[in-house]
Amino acid sequence: MTQRRLFTALIALAITLTLAAPAWADGPSAVAWLKTQQNADGGFGSPSTIGATADAVLAVAAGGENALAWGAPGATALDFIKTHIDAVTKAGEFAKVVLALTANGQNPRSALGDDLIARLESMLGADGRIGGDGDFVNEHCMAVLALSSANRAIPARAVNYLLAIQLAGGAWAWNADTTPGSGDNNTTALAVVALIAAGVPADHAQIQKAIAHFKGQQNQDGGFPYIKPSPWGDDSDSNSTAVVSWALLAAGEDPAGVDWKIFAQDGASAYDRLRAFQNDSGAFRWQDAAPGDNFMSTVQALIALEMKTLPLARIDVGDPATIPANTAPETLPQTGGAPWPAALLLIAAGATLIAAGRKLRRCA
Repeated sequence: MTQRRLFTALIALAITLTLAAPAWADGPSAVAWLKTQQNADGGFGSPSTIGATADAVLAVAAGGENALAWGAPGATALDFIKTHIDAVTKAGEFAKVVLALTANGQNPRSALGDDLIARLESMLGADGRIGGDGDFVNEHCMAVLALSSANRAIPARAVNYLLAIQLAGGAWAWNADTTPGSGDNNTTALAVVALIAAGVPADHAQIQKAIAHFKGQQNQDGGFPYIKPSPWGDDSDSNSTAVVSWALLAAGEDPAGVDWKIFAQDGASAYDRLRAFQNDSGAFRWQDAAPGDNFMSTVQALIALEMKTLPLARIDVGDPATIPANTAPETLPQTGGAPWPAALLLIAAGATLIAAGRKLRRCA
């Protein structure tokens, strides 16, 4: 009887561990939809662009697949990026490519035959902003995240630049304007994610001011608008709800939890509202008033649906001197960033059952 009770208890534990694994929500159908959006040249967008292609690859990595290898031979997403990387001049686009590469375990110093980390680091200005004239606060944040994904130290002045341009109410503006009312939720979310990735603690006063700002911005349906009040309306949209969810996750908040249910225990959370934006196709619409499938909404929502934030992964890329000048592009693994916490829980559950079975056989 003792052995049977033990076995029953172990089965219950295994079931609990399995159920505790994070849900993939509707991520797989979003990944499947994104696969249909790849163009014949291997890229994504209308027409294909480096930025859209990197966005898609990054989002798919959050779902556990490696979209760098998607496409026909000679026309994969990686082929498209390799072919067009020389034309990139914006820090934001370099950053997106770096994030897509590191999310799939590829070294951005060598994967494309060009040192993208050195490129980004060379774009740090005297004021602390990373980028050129065409790069704004969002691009600076993406550059910080890209360097963080490569385990590079973030220059203090790049962090201080972001801290210095926060508005008094807790938001950030896309163009670094500090005039009251100029901020938006999307830029604010990326600033929070970037600052935390750079090592600013989540309990820092300015991070907490941004969290308080989000509390005041959440709509009764649980979602977030671009900003409110706004002359364009205050309706929730999937992009804003997704990136605010990234920020909440980075700060140790739970966008699916009670604290972010607008009517407390029984209300809709930010995560609930985000899922409600998903169309039958697997893609996400921008707003309920704009019901069509939206590429960028799908990309940003997929990362949030998987309860992840940026950067998706961190790898050691080494110093420039350690990377030979003639390093060949790296070969691709078959899969991207796997959901290891869930996998390990399932493996542990299986191992527990096997061990229990062996013990019962010995005791029989």
